[in-house]
Amino acid sequence: MLLSILSFLFAFVIAFGRQSAVFGKIKQSLWFFSNYEVKRIWFSCISILFGVLALWLYPTNLTILVILGLSLLLIIASFLFDFKFIFPEIKTVERKLGDAIEINQGTEIIGVVKNGIAVAYPLDVVIPRHIINDKILGSHIVVSYCAICRSALAFNAEIDGVSLYFKVSAVWRRNMVMIDDQTKSLWQQATGECIHGKLKGKRLELLSGENTNWNSWKQKHPKSEFVFNCIEARKGYLSRERMIKALNFVTPKITPPGFTNLKGLPTRATVFGITYNGISRAYPISEIENLHIFEDHFNHKNVTLEYNKSSEYLIAIVTETKKQIIVEKHWWLGWKEFHPDTEIWKKST
Repeated sequence: MLLSILSFLFAFVIAFGRQSAVFGKIKQSLWFFSNYEVKRIWFSCISILFGVLALWLYPTNLTILVILGLSLLLIIASFLFDFKFIFPEIKTVERKLGDAIEINQGTEIIGVVKNGIAVAYPLDVVIPRHIINDKILGSHIVVSYCAICRSALAFNAEIDGVSLYFKVSAVWRRNMVMIDDQTKSLWQQATGECIHGKLKGKRLELLSGENTNWNSWKQKHPKSEFVFNCIEARKGYLSRERMIKALNFVTPKITPPGFTNLKGLPTRATVFGITYNGISRAYPISEIENLHIFEDHFNHKNVTLEYNKSSEYLIAIVTETKKQIIVEKHWWLGWKEFHPDTEIWKKST
């Protein structure tokens, strides 16, 4: 009996160890996500070994047979529930000048400027696959999307001169976790910080990714390139279209636990987040939807903000220097989790 129980325990741990991090807020469980494929094979082999020994010693014991059957189901489940096939990352893209192809002006995109090149990535690809790996004039970048907090962010994918290739790995603190192929380190998508592994403490540089539409982006960047073809690293369980439908159905119903109280706004209120001059501030769409251009202050620094209602995007520029500030678009639960001291902007009555 002991051997069959050990077989079950090893199978249970490898099947549900990751979920203990997601829903149990057990940070040590992040260990399961780093190099998970290797750990899954080891745990599965140990479980099977105990199972074979139990069968050899007690081949007709019904209780043992039931326990071993459950162990086998758990092992199979651990292989089926694999983010590699749920969200297969985009490994390479093809781009053309926007003028060279026909694009719907209302197409939602995340726009990135790197090395003087403007590139628009369509959200209908970023959303269902979560990660696009790309290279712009020799510089590696990663375009990411977290369905749970509705954040599309772009980062420089190079650390200390080493280029990193990213995949979807986990969910932690209401936000997607990415894993790099080179070191198997885990990275928090909301912050770009490495939270587990060899590169722990390092932080990816956040790029000025704009969540807007093609029409607005092209007006600012008339020579922008557009990603017209995305090649996935492997075939996923669902097509992109079906995955978008599945995410739209599931994500409003699931709220993984975090470490920050979400009081202040509805959990899934859309906000634009700005961190500048020592202040984090959230601008709810509900407060700015009828505004166009307005001013704000960040520790005596004047900032001019422009909201485009048609593209649902906010642009922030330092009034004195005309330097653009990065604006992030999130659901409140995603912004608040990583900016616990954030202020909430409210329009004057």
